[in-house]
Amino acid sequence: MKPEVDRVLLATAVAHLALGLACLAALASSAAPLGGSHPALKPMKFGVSIAIFLATMGLLVPTLSLGTGARRAIAWGLAATMSLEMIAVGAQALRGKASHFNVETALDAGIWRAMVGVVVVATAIVLTMAVVATARPLVASDGTAIDPLLATACRAGLWLFALAAVSGFAMGGRGQHGVGGPDGGEGTRVMGWSTTHGDLRVAHFVSLHALQVLPAIALVLAHAPLVEPVRWLLLGLAILGQTALALGTLGQALEGRSPW
Repeated sequence: MKPEVDRVLLATAVAHLALGLACLAALASSAAPLGGSHPALKPMKFGVSIAIFLATMGLLVPTLSLGTGARRAIAWGLAATMSLEMIAVGAQALRGKASHFNVETALDAGIWRAMVGVVVVATAIVLTMAVVATARPLVASDGTAIDPLLATACRAGLWLFALAAVSGFAMGGRGQHGVGGPDGGEGTRVMGWSTTHGDLRVAHFVSLHALQVLPAIALVLAHAPLVEPVRWLLLGLAILGQTALALGTLGQALEGRSPW
């Protein structure tokens, strides 16, 4: 059966992907570095990441056992909060200013507080989705329950996504993502994760993208020539592995140690 997709979330995902690709193209232009990187790099990463998140939610929201109005409110809430986050990141990059943890001026501090506020709202929405998805069946467009393997993976992905709030708020409380050293300095290619000390962004990334990794594994297992107990065993191992990776990288970062 063809999956149902929320149009608001899909359209917003496409818009963010277009912004991310535009920023990718802008990386070829010369510009004064911002935090040691091209000012278009952070908007590019955020645009692509938010696009993936919204597209995933576009598939997941229609499966929630809620009324049309409640699902519409969730979709608009996610689309609005992520769009505001992207606007803040992009606007600060255009100004040549850091978006995260920046309280240098009243304007910068106001933008940063607004970003924190929309993330809190988005986190609350995802937590609500996790509770609903756990307490009620996830359903297809015809009202029948979706494959139990996929439903379990989606539930686990939602709860692990909520775990990203722990690393996110730890960064906000510190005013930086580094632990045991300052932000910037030597880092991995593209992502820029610190190779010299702890970096909370690693655990944040692992938790955020469990919502794509686990359902993808479930879909592969559902179509693999395996007996049902083996499918469940492998999915359980994948969930445990993703959880261990999320918690392990979080603990490592809080100890000030780089995983690289």
